[in-house]
Amino acid sequence: MSLRVDGVEREGNGYRVRYSFTLPQPASDYSYQVTPLFTCGTDTIFEESVTVRGKLNAKKLRRRVVLGDRNATVPSYVPSGIDSVITRTAYLPTDRYPWVVGSTLQLCTSVEGEGCCEVSPAVVLCCDSFLCERPFHPVFSPVEDNTGKAGELQRNNPVLQHISQYRPYDSSRILRKEEGALYVFFPLDKWTLLHDFRDNAATLDTIVSITRQIMADSTSSVKLIQIIGLASPEGSVKRNNLLGQNRAAALRDYIKQRVKTGNAMFELCNGGEAWTELRDQIADSNIEGRDQLLNIIDTEKNPDERERKMKRLNRGKTYKYLKDNVLSDQRNSGYIRIYYDYVPDSAAAVINRASELLREERYAEALTMLRTVEQDERAQNALGVALYMTGDKQEALCRFRRAAASGNEDARRNAEQLE
Repeated sequence: MSLRVDGVEREGNGYRVRYSFTLPQPASDYSYQVTPLFTCGTDTIFEESVTVRGKLNAKKLRRRVVLGDRNATVPSYVPSGIDSVITRTAYLPTDRYPWVVGSTLQLCTSVEGEGCCEVSPAVVLCCDSFLCERPFHPVFSPVEDNTGKAGELQRNNPVLQHISQYRPYDSSRILRKEEGALYVFFPLDKWTLLHDFRDNAATLDTIVSITRQIMADSTSSVKLIQIIGLASPEGSVKRNNLLGQNRAAALRDYIKQRVKTGNAMFELCNGGEAWTELRDQIADSNIEGRDQLLNIIDTEKNPDERERKMKRLNRGKTYKYLKDNVLSDQRNSGYIRIYYDYVPDSAAAVINRASELLREERYAEALTMLRTVEQDERAQNALGVALYMTGDKQEALCRFRRAAASGNEDARRNAEQLE
């Protein structure tokens, strides 16, 4: 007698096991019963038995059935004179047999014989072993584009934005609340840019450093530096428009001299008097006469008359507070934003498309696609998933380990499931 496990597959919440065993021809007056069983430690699953009878033994049993012997049954199997092979499929549900998960099981046959003069006790013969692998739940995430030096700098410098985020300037924008913009400040009624005035040194050095680093990078580039020149509402509209225009130009010239670039990289916008900014600051404050100030700004269309009305409010005390505590922040070159672009990261696009195929369980297609970028470290985890799902478990584990060594947390979790 022989026994063999032909295959094990995960199916639903269990394992489908295919196996086969031979049934040798017994002597004519003999019979034996074969019971396949799955064991692991003290746990056992019994399969349906097969009784094999010789010709004379089967004939005697039929006679007993005809004569009404209720203890006799029709013979289950009578070989035709040669050894026969029985092929079966067993399903082992894990909710009923949780101990099979991750275990190495033995498939054996218990054989009990009976002849004309003797009964042989059941003995276990012909074992074969197999592993019920733990379910593999792959973990994989999209990879980020390689956005070059600009993308790297953006993580700690929100003044940088991708060119797709560009917004043209209009006077309704509240610039002070736009995250990441940088500002430089000017003395009252001046457009000379002083490096050491207020916080200008750190801001100017940052702008120049960022621009230089991106311009030196082959995978990213500065597309546009947007500068919006502003002035406080103090003084005449004509004078303040001139201040806004010249302050923006002064900042542009400062950067140009240090990074050696032309005017085409810059967008200069003359924001003039920063009434939108001033109104927003007043609305957010608890200044005495706040509601009156807001009403004046909202209803008086003439900027010069608007300023005169504000100066007369509360005998000048409210305007003095504005001048000392708020308007000083309006005396600046305004908003500075650097927009960049980068060389498209084709490898990231391939990896992410292959990851979509993995989610759709199109594993062979995903593997073919990932092979085109298999030298990219970012592809190793997804490649491991595709390899595992197409049957190459050994190389899959190697890929997971490689990715985990590079710090990929998804790959570490995948490797742990297989080790």
